Amino acid sequence: MQTDITNAQVSILLEIDGQVHLVGFDKEHLEVITKMIKMGVELAIPTSKSQEQLNEFLNYNK
Repeated sequence: MQTDITNAQVSILLEIDGQVHLVGFDKEHLEVITKMIKMGVELAIPTSKSQEQLNEFLNYNK
């Protein structure tokens, strides 16, 4: 079964020295990176978690 990722939002995390970090990009770079990621995706595994739950877990408040 394939998942349509056309309208999916891409969230990018980095692990540095065992710690997870959120990353930010300017809009132009983010659009290019998002397109590249979507082109390369072979598998999307559902986590049953929302972006809000991920942000809460990472202690990130917009």
